[in-house]
Amino acid sequence: MIGDVVASVLAQDGIDRVEEVLVVGRDEPGRLRSGARVRFIDTVRPVSEPVARNLGLAATRADLVLFLDSDCLPQPGWLREHLAAHAAGHRLVSGSVLAEGEGYWPLVYNLSLFYAFLESVPGGPRPSLPTLNLSLARGVAEAVGPFDESLTRATDLDWTLRARRAGVGLTFWPAAAVRHRHPRRTLAAVWRDCAGSGFHSRRVRLRHAELLGTPRWLRRRLAVRALSPWLALWVTAKVAARWPATFRGRWHTLPAFLLTKLAWGWGASAAGP
Repeated sequence: MIGDVVASVLAQDGIDRVEEVLVVGRDEPGRLRSGARVRFIDTVRPVSEPVARNLGLAATRADLVLFLDSDCLPQPGWLREHLAAHAAGHRLVSGSVLAEGEGYWPLVYNLSLFYAFLESVPGGPRPSLPTLNLSLARGVAEAVGPFDESLTRATDLDWTLRARRAGVGLTFWPAAAVRHRHPRRTLAAVWRDCAGSGFHSRRVRLRHAELLGTPRWLRRRLAVRALSPWLALWVTAKVAARWPATFRGRWHTLPAFLLTKLAWGWGASAAGP
């Protein structure tokens, strides 16, 4: 869907202020159409998300950079709202994800990963941000440094926590919304992805233990495995209480949401390769 994503970007209000749209990766189906604003960086082989982001950052000297995942369709006003957030003085900004999905498991996945970043959630400061819909001032990238290419998941958690360490404020701006049309359509696919997030997130949380107040028991894999069911219940209850809009009108997703948190704990307790 990269052709649709680029077309949605080029149709944004305020696109005349964009110097170029960089697309980093592979385009084997040939869906990209080069134009005055579009530049394709062919990586020859598939690369991970942090590698692609680092290549993109190295390829531009723009004062303002926007990251957009290849399965995210920006909604009307997306670019205008990111620009407004920076005009208001924010330096590192995450937009929102629509609380929807094309099927049950795509919806569950979006709710599980982005419950704190749905379009219905009030904006403001956040302890960390997702990078699928992110804008940053050039100076932020220079202060934080490159994305950690040893991580295949949780790179956004690591990078935005490093931004906090560098003294950069993290802002959620819900009006800059995207539709996340990811391909995880089965329980197995969602479980596998959430378990991978758990494995890498544990590394990141231990790396930033002082900043996050990471509990000591997270250092012990067997303890994490034993506590996984209780951890899944606690996180699910916390989300339902703190972000009730997550399940409003979507209570049928609650059992599957709980499963995703169990998968996270299972992955966090796994031994490294």
